[in-house]
Amino acid sequence: MRPGNRSRTSDWVAALRALYSEAPPDLALFDDAVAERLLPPGLGALVRGAARAPFGARLAHRLIGSATRGLSYGVPLRTAAIDQAVVRAVDSGIRQLVVLGAGLDARAWRMPALSPVTVFELDHPDTQGFKRDGIGELRPLAKEVRFCSIDFERQTLPEVLAQHDFDPQAPSVWVWEGVTMYLTAEAIEATLDAVAELSAASSCLCMTYLPREYASPWLRTVGEVGAMWIGEALRFQEDPHEIAARLEQRCFEVEQDDSAVEWAERWPEREARRVRPFERLTVARRVAG
Repeated sequence: MRPGNRSRTSDWVAALRALYSEAPPDLALFDDAVAERLLPPGLGALVRGAARAPFGARLAHRLIGSATRGLSYGVPLRTAAIDQAVVRAVDSGIRQLVVLGAGLDARAWRMPALSPVTVFELDHPDTQGFKRDGIGELRPLAKEVRFCSIDFERQTLPEVLAQHDFDPQAPSVWVWEGVTMYLTAEAIEATLDAVAELSAASSCLCMTYLPREYASPWLRTVGEVGAMWIGEALRFQEDPHEIAARLEQRCFEVEQDDSAVEWAERWPEREARRVRPFERLTVARRVAG
């Protein structure tokens, strides 16, 4: 992890979101003008340079995609797929959004659909401090944002959310994006137990994960060595039926489980065929209180 407990992965995810916000219309998936404000100076300069150069965003899209064997294509597609699930949850009447391991997520500042929603962002206090400095006085589009600082080694989700007036009797939508692959199975179990404890009937969980065969053997080896090199080792992979079983044990029913191949339908065919199905998203609904 980087100083202040902010990960390199979080920085690069924010950079990709900023880049795709400036992409040509056929590639643009959302408008995340906030992402650039949250980048370290050097990375921010690279994104601005790519966005302002003629064909720069499209060229960066292809170059980064080739260098990562298509992994980078999944990041904006994943974010857009979760956005869609969140909007559906809000349209159904849900008024609480909890972002687990929020990092540099900027949904509360870029999604007009969250205007009636209170957003609870859980993360390490150092990461939240960096993020709040970057956001400055920018007003959220959400009804309210509550920064819930948590030390996961010493505090639990229920106790921290209770301190910020979270209502466990009201349905919520939970976003757990790009985090589970770095956790142990024990940490996954504990978090799912806490989410289940705090989820009223009709609550929604949006959770991304790596399946066991997320890439060819040699590419998995490269990815795992690279992740260890930056201090963010890949610890957790499970297949869809195993994830569904974990959720069903906690009275969540899977409504959607797909990958970047399906999400890429948002892009033209010539771009969609370059996408690889690394990470998956499961969207599950709490069917019992």
